[in-house]
Amino acid sequence: MSAQAATGTAAGPATVRRPATIREAALRSALDAIRQLPPRSAAAAALPFFMSVGPRRTVQTEEEHTHLISERSRIPVPGLHGKGGEAVAYAWGSGDRPVLLVHGWGGRASQFAALVQELRYAGVAAVAFDAPAHGDAPGRGTYILDFIGAMAELERRHGPFRAVVAHSFGSLAALVAISEGLVADRVVTVSGMADADHLVASFAAAAGLGPAAAAALRERFARRIFPLEPDVYGRFSAVQRPLPESVPLLVVHDAADRRVPLTEADRLVAANAGHASQFSTRGLGHQRILADERVLTEITRFISG
Repeated sequence: MSAQAATGTAAGPATVRRPATIREAALRSALDAIRQLPPRSAAAAALPFFMSVGPRRTVQTEEEHTHLISERSRIPVPGLHGKGGEAVAYAWGSGDRPVLLVHGWGGRASQFAALVQELRYAGVAAVAFDAPAHGDAPGRGTYILDFIGAMAELERRHGPFRAVVAHSFGSLAALVAISEGLVADRVVTVSGMADADHLVASFAAAAGLGPAAAAALRERFARRIFPLEPDVYGRFSAVQRPLPESVPLLVVHDAADRRVPLTEADRLVAANAGHASQFSTRGLGHQRILADERVLTEITRFISG
């Protein structure tokens, strides 16, 4: 998935680019070579890049205080074939029915620092985690099942949850987790995608893979990672497995998001018609939306409602 950082995204290349790092330049060179291969060979060569988490995100200056005052612990994550390892859990405040915060691919819990502050002002407790290979958690790789496993363990300790607020890839993981039994009164997705098919398609487009190579990558990922799963893309689809009608959904998305296009928000709302609402912004992109005052106010209002 890290190819998006090096090559742009399916939504279009950035209009202003900073100089490429050595890692990004090497990645671009590797993808250039992969595109010359036959489809199945290209898929085999591209799969490790698709699975790569990339460099760990560091705690930003504006996040440090909230990050440091959290109560921390390590939680086991069964993961794929029982090899999930550990996640790092964070808690702010006390009380029943906390809000669960779920970061995205390449993210970390500290990205929710501004929202944690808003929730604390409102007297609402929050819990979060760094998935394996993210933030302060050990490991070199992770899968959606690791995210789901971490949520299940936090539910065992703190749940059921008042709400789940999830960002990007974490949105898909949270929606799948709820379809598989995680309990939450309300759900908020921020910059989220609707299914795993989008992950493959957006990576293939960003990497410049042709239709045949993209199809081969889709097949190879399912067979290699989930060989016993009869319908991988059906299981990991928030469209085919929408939320229960009793669970309100707030879909927050920026119209100019270059990582996950606004059409994914439209798909989530359509799949949950009747109990979903949408809050759109413009000019915040994929990351800054998490700390925008209007967004924080809307999420806090929704959670309190």
